[in-house]
Amino acid sequence: MPIYQIDHETVYDYSLPVLFSNHLAHMLPRSVRRQKWLSHSIEVDPNPTIQQERLDIYGNKVLAFSIEQEHKHFRFKTTGIVDVQAEEPPKQGDTMKWEDVAKILERPKSAETLDAAMYAYASPFAKFEESVRNYALESFEPSRPIFDAAYELMTRIYTDCKYTPGATTIGAQPQEILRGRKGVCQDFAHLMIGCMRSLHLPCRYVSGYLHTHPCEGQPKLVGADATHAWVSTYVPGHGWVELDPTNNVLGGDEHIVLAWGRDFGDVSPLKGVITGGGDHTLKVSVNVDTTSY
Repeated sequence: MPIYQIDHETVYDYSLPVLFSNHLAHMLPRSVRRQKWLSHSIEVDPNPTIQQERLDIYGNKVLAFSIEQEHKHFRFKTTGIVDVQAEEPPKQGDTMKWEDVAKILERPKSAETLDAAMYAYASPFAKFEESVRNYALESFEPSRPIFDAAYELMTRIYTDCKYTPGATTIGAQPQEILRGRKGVCQDFAHLMIGCMRSLHLPCRYVSGYLHTHPCEGQPKLVGADATHAWVSTYVPGHGWVELDPTNNVLGGDEHIVLAWGRDFGDVSPLKGVITGGGDHTLKVSVNVDTTSY
């Protein structure tokens, strides 16, 4: 059970004063069965005039705040220490047929299946066309166990698509990613979500961090990590199973969860609306490293 320290800093410098700003942050620690946050702190500069912490509809902790003083420099930093463990995945061939899962969600009869059904429909960043469904069906053969099919789909996305920063823009839909076969973790998560939902299967977008390793013989660069995105799908009798199509692995003890929702738009780490500011520069620094606590 590794313990990680996470430092995530976002800095904006503006050419003109910002007169007023409202912000929403999805960077507060979420309680998840396989991880325990030991500490967490937030620094905001300038100090917010008003701030409020609440839970959103998906159970994520959200910080809403306003800055009502003029400023040309904005800094938001979170520091946390978290204990993470992997969970035992389902066994191959030992889960419900995917068609039966879809049927259960058509008329959910429990709080668990009602929650899962919320992630079985198209959303703004994860709309899908017939091409996406056809791609999914190559893995979801008739009567195949849902975990087996989802795992193969994850592997196919990893194999068929190339990690290429800058190849897409925010908001690229699953069919666009499927056509181009290039993108980043957010894109591959949206593609897998679109595939699953095209078959009326629940799949949610998970936002968080991934502990990365430097190349052999190279030092780890402080601040060079980034936020990460993967997916989780509901498997009756087992719960939610995390799959990372960017790396072709199940979510484990190197995946740290911050928030989840229908797609990126629900859990953007930090967004806001400003008055003034002019041109700006943005610097984001993320560092995830093991620590003793």
